[in-house]
Amino acid sequence: MLLSALVPAQEGGSLVPPSRQADNVVVIRLHTGDGMIDSVTARSFERRLEIAERSGAGAFVVDIDTPGGEIGAVLDICDRIKSSSIENSSAWINTRAYSGGAIVALACRQILVNDPASMGDALPIAADPLQGLRSLPPEERGKLMIPLIREVIDSARRHNRDGYEWDEYLVQGIITGVELWWVENLETGQRIAINREEYRMLFGGDPPPSPPRLGSANPGQSPSSSDEVIPVPQGQGSVGSGSTPIDAAAPRLREIVGAASQSQEYASQRPTLTPGDAGKWRLIEKISDGSAPLVFRADDLRHYRFAANSEPIRNLDDIRAWFGAKEVRVLEPLWSEGLVRFMTSLPVRGLLVILFLLGIFVEMVHPGLIVPSLVAIGALSGLLIPPYLIGMANWWEIAAIIVGLLLVIGEIFVFPGFGVPGVVGVMALLAGLLGTFIPDQGQGLFPDSPQQQQDLLFGALTLVLATTTAIGGMWFISRRFGTLPLFRHLILRDEREGDELIRAMKPPDDAPVREGDIGTTVTSLRPVGRAAFGERLVDVVSESGYIESGRPVRVVEVTAFRTVVEEVQSETA
Repeated sequence: MLLSALVPAQEGGSLVPPSRQADNVVVIRLHTGDGMIDSVTARSFERRLEIAERSGAGAFVVDIDTPGGEIGAVLDICDRIKSSSIENSSAWINTRAYSGGAIVALACRQILVNDPASMGDALPIAADPLQGLRSLPPEERGKLMIPLIREVIDSARRHNRDGYEWDEYLVQGIITGVELWWVENLETGQRIAINREEYRMLFGGDPPPSPPRLGSANPGQSPSSSDEVIPVPQGQGSVGSGSTPIDAAAPRLREIVGAASQSQEYASQRPTLTPGDAGKWRLIEKISDGSAPLVFRADDLRHYRFAANSEPIRNLDDIRAWFGAKEVRVLEPLWSEGLVRFMTSLPVRGLLVILFLLGIFVEMVHPGLIVPSLVAIGALSGLLIPPYLIGMANWWEIAAIIVGLLLVIGEIFVFPGFGVPGVVGVMALLAGLLGTFIPDQGQGLFPDSPQQQQDLLFGALTLVLATTTAIGGMWFISRRFGTLPLFRHLILRDEREGDELIRAMKPPDDAPVREGDIGTTVTSLRPVGRAAFGERLVDVVSESGYIESGRPVRVVEVTAFRTVVEEVQSETA
C-alpha cells in the first residue's frame, strides 16, 4: 500500500511521493544580497517563470536569499507563483527569507529549508534613500497590513486544503506580531496556535509567565498593558482571532486591521474552539509574547510544520533527490536586468536629466554641432527605455515628454516671446519625467500609500536638483563656450591664424548685419527672438540669456546659421 504511493527518485535512489515528483525542475534564483526585491526583480522573476512554463518543467523552485523588498513587487511575484501553470512549486530558503521574502515563500506550495535558514519579520516599514529603514506611523502601517495579511492567509489556506498544517495565527504573526501558545489536541494529535482569550477558555485563568520559544523584543517583560489588543473575529473568511498589540494612539487601526479579515477564496480549516473543548487540549509551549513579528529558524520551521524537509537541502543535488528529477536547471537574472536596475536608480536618472537638458540647450544656441543632440537623445533614451521595460513609464508619460519638447522648441524657434507654449511645454516635460519615477503610475496598488508618496517625493526632489544643476551648467557654458576643451574641439581652426578660434562657417557676404552693429530688440530674447537693425528685422540669439523687448543690443557673432547679440548697457540704438 505504501509502495504504491511512491515512485523511484532515480535509478538506485530513494522513493519520492508522486505529488512532488518531477523529471524536469527549474530553480529560479531570488538572491538580492543586501538589496531589495523591486520592480526589476519582479519582471525578472516573471520572465524566468514563463521560460520554465514554456519548457515543460514539472516543478519550479524559488531559491530565496533576501532581506525583503517593495510591497507591490512582492505581491506581483506571489500572484505569478499562484497563477502559474506549474502547480508543483517550492520555496527553498537558502538562507534568508525576511519580510517580502517570507511572503513569497508562503506563496509556494511547499517550503524547503537549508541550515541555517530564517523566515519572518514582514512588518511594513519605509525604505528612505536618505534616512535608511524607518518605522511607519500606526495608521500608515495598518493600511499596508491589509493586503499582506490577506496574502499570507490566502497562502496558508491554499496549502491547508488537504489538512490544517500552516497555522493561520503563525502566518499572521509574521506581519503583525501576536501573543500565542502552541497546543495539541489530546484525541487527534492536531496542533494549533491559540491566543490569550482562547488560552483562558481552554485552561481557565491567565497563563503563567514563561519565556517564548521565538524570543522577545522585551526580554523578561510582559507586553505593555497600554497596548490596545485588537481581536480579529474567527470564522470562514476571517484572518483569525489572533490578538495583535497595536499602539493605542491609533484608534482607527481596529477598523483597518479588521478590513484584512474580509472573505477569502478558500475557507479556513482551523478548528473552532468552544468552552466545551476545555480539557481536550494540552499546552506544549509559549510561542511568542507579541512584542515583535515572528522570525523562524530552520528548526522552528520544522517544529511548526512549515518546512517539508527533515534534512537540510544544501545544493542542487539535494534538490534533484528531493524531486526525483532527471534534470535540474538554474535560471539566473540577466546582466541586462542589473543594468536596468542601475539605470533606474535616482543618482543615474538625475545625471541623465542634467545631460538631456544641457544637450538640448547647447544644440539650440549653437545649432549644427550634432554631438549635443546625440547626447540629449541618448540621455532621453536612458530616461525612458529602462523604466518602460519594468513598468515605471507608460505611454502617456512618453507622450507628455515629446509634446513638451515640441512646445519648448516651438517657443524658441517658431513663435518666440509668446510665453504660453514654452510654459506649458516645460510643465508637460517635467510632469512626464516625474511620472517615470513612480512604478505602475495610474494603476499602482496603493496610490496614496507611503511608498507611492515617497516615490513621488524623491522623484520630484531629483528633478528639482537636476534641473537646478542644469541651469547652472547652461549659464557656465553660455559664458565660456569657446574656451571649454570639449567644445573647442568641435569648432574648426584656421591654420593661418594659429590657435585663434574661427567660426565653423563664415557669414555670407550679403549678411544683413555685421559684428558691432547696434539694434533694438522687438521681442523678448529667451534666448531666441527678433531685433531691428535700421529697417531690417533679424532673428537673433542672446549670448547671456533673457533680454527684454525694447532693449539695445550689439552684434557679437555672425555665422551662416545665427546672429548672436549682447545687451548694451550704456549705448542706445
